[in-house]
Amino acid sequence: MSVRISSNQVLDAGTQAMDNSLVDATAWQKKISSGKQYSKVSDNAYAVTRGVRLDFDIGRLQMYKANQNFLTSSHAVAQAQMSSIIDELNSLKQTFTQSQNGALNTSNFGALKIQAQQIRDTIKSQMIAKDATGNPIFSDTVNQVQIEPNVMVDSGVKFTDAFGAGGTFSTPENSQLYDSINKFVTYLDEKSRGVATTQTAGSVESGLDTAFDQITMAEQISGGISAQVDASKTAMSAFGVEFASSQSTLLDTDMAEATAAYTRAQTLLNAAQAMFAKLQSSNLFSKL
Repeated sequence: MSVRISSNQVLDAGTQAMDNSLVDATAWQKKISSGKQYSKVSDNAYAVTRGVRLDFDIGRLQMYKANQNFLTSSHAVAQAQMSSIIDELNSLKQTFTQSQNGALNTSNFGALKIQAQQIRDTIKSQMIAKDATGNPIFSDTVNQVQIEPNVMVDSGVKFTDAFGAGGTFSTPENSQLYDSINKFVTYLDEKSRGVATTQTAGSVESGLDTAFDQITMAEQISGGISAQVDASKTAMSAFGVEFASSQSTLLDTDMAEATAAYTRAQTLLNAAQAMFAKLQSSNLFSKL
């Protein structure tokens, strides 16, 4: 039994082989030049859809990083300012200790009063200082900022959290911290004039201690937030590496595989073209 193949069948087979090889070679060449494994959803619906989801996750990750950098800067500035104020308060407490020396006269109290006034005015200027962007370091309100999924922290140190109730950025004189210092100044002023004091030494000292504890606590809380942000940075950095790896696995072209496949397709195309050219020159096709 013999199988007869028509000349048209041979021609169609050769043409189809060239078309298939050309399509394969073109597809692999496009992947190599673009670096992308898939260019449209119809290529691989799951991979492309998942890749879009990863793009969104990476976008959110970048938002978290921006928030983390902002918070790091915001709290670092606030902590530096509070540290300076705490140093001033320590100097003020030393001045109070000196004021309890029973051998002091009115002139001595006058000198201590000037020293306490200078510290008070310095602290006031630090309370209403602004950062490099022109915003208050200690604002009346703070926002909640997201640093990782489901984790929100304060964007800065609130004015009343650092300096006690009663005052605002525009009226720092009404804050508990300023009031405590001012009472000490008044105490020294009355001592320098030799009149009866309206405040006892015990109440003045207690007020200074309360103000010191208040701002120290605010500094510690801010430091805790900074530590939390640092931990989130480390965690988000690890997530970023995982996202990038997953995205690359799904969407990026494997260059070694693509180059081998392109070479194979090109070789088949060349072979098909050579075979078709040989068939065209044969007597069989010349008789068609």
